[in-house]
Amino acid sequence: MQSSMSKKNKVIVIIPSYNGQSYWPDLLPTLVQENYPDFDLEIVVVDNNSSDNSADYIEGKYPQITVIRNKKNTGYVGANNIGYEYAKNKKADFIYLLNQDTEVTHGFLQPLYNFAITHKFGSLQSKLLLHADKKINTLGNVIHYLGFGYGKDSGKSDSQQQINKINYASGAGVFINMSALEKLGYLFDETMFMYLEDLDLGWSLNLLGYDNYLIPDSVIYHKYEFERGMKHLHWFERNRLWVMLKNYKLLSLILISPAWILMEFGQIFFAIINKRLMQKLKAYIWLFSIKQWHILLKKRRLIQSIRQRSDRQVVRKFSGQILFQPLNNPLLSIANIVFGLYWQIIRLFIFW
Repeated sequence: MQSSMSKKNKVIVIIPSYNGQSYWPDLLPTLVQENYPDFDLEIVVVDNNSSDNSADYIEGKYPQITVIRNKKNTGYVGANNIGYEYAKNKKADFIYLLNQDTEVTHGFLQPLYNFAITHKFGSLQSKLLLHADKKINTLGNVIHYLGFGYGKDSGKSDSQQQINKINYASGAGVFINMSALEKLGYLFDETMFMYLEDLDLGWSLNLLGYDNYLIPDSVIYHKYEFERGMKHLHWFERNRLWVMLKNYKLLSLILISPAWILMEFGQIFFAIINKRLMQKLKAYIWLFSIKQWHILLKKRRLIQSIRQRSDRQVVRKFSGQILFQPLNNPLLSIANIVFGLYWQIIRLFIFW
């Protein structure tokens, strides 16, 4: 708790942006009106060399927002990492990562801050609702033991929820403890560029002994488009394999390998029928290059050396099924049975 004489905590909202000018009229007018007596708030937009004059628009219309201009597109990961370095230099206590395709609700930071100053945590998830129909986008994301991530209760009607622990928070709207990041040494793994970097962060924070939570009284509306993400399948696939190879202990990797191999054949089949085979092959080519293996082993040694929790403690809440409405089809239902059963069995043997 802060005394009346102590310095206020500082929260910095970081918005990574690329050609986001069409989103600003819905997001920024409400966001810049946010004011909190308990803490100091700063808004930072990190522009990834946009071609739609986004940065000029913000500087002209919202001078209270700090704009950082990148000379090249550093991806979602790179932009957030630049914002994180800015927040470190500003001695921020917490950061809030916010997608450009969102709308905030008044007071959305207060429930997060109230929880943050009274609990140990890694990250806090705002409740994300779909902008179009106000149904649930995610109530915190779930990690499948084969590296997939998906939004909990996605597509369901909204209702009352309680604060609870989650596998990881979606990067579209997440409040993060800077002291936890200091121990980790970074925000996002810069190798990943975009997609599943939030999964990797949540997994890493959990390994370090920090839990992630849903704070449902903080509400964000998200203009989420599943198909937009599927156009970048190779990023999903290379990063999915990357986080498993980096974060699991070796014995865990060996134990899941039969299901992993079977899933790879399934993913290749999926890529073929959806005319995305080249994207899948591109992921393999990148991952199995000598250069990337050198980087991977270095990053793996780091996270394994600083981890405070066992695999048994961390993966017990991983899922063996993918329960994600946009992917609902008969083949997935069969896969959920097979891979779910295998997970129910093998996780009993993970005692390390």
